[in-house]
Amino acid sequence: MTDPLAPLKARFRLRAAEDLERLERLWTEEPDSADIRRTVHDLAGSAGIFGHPALGEAALAIDDRYASGGHPEQPQMDLLLQRLREAAG
Repeated sequence: MTDPLAPLKARFRLRAAEDLERLERLWTEEPDSADIRRTVHDLAGSAGIFGHPALGEAALAIDDRYASGGHPEQPQMDLLLQRLREAAG
């Protein structure tokens, strides 16, 4: 039996690789970028659906930090980037 979500999961993996590249660049160049917050928010909502709950949890922790008016700390971002690497496979 084939997984009906397989094409969407493959697309998510590709997007995870793109998100990883973008977040690594932005975190270095523009750590206060609104694009970081948008990307993290999207990942928090979609990662678990596509079988990456640890990525979703890492993204949610950062999203919550932004929502409370703060910014992520380096260890939080390191964890998120590691989870993205795993998701991108």
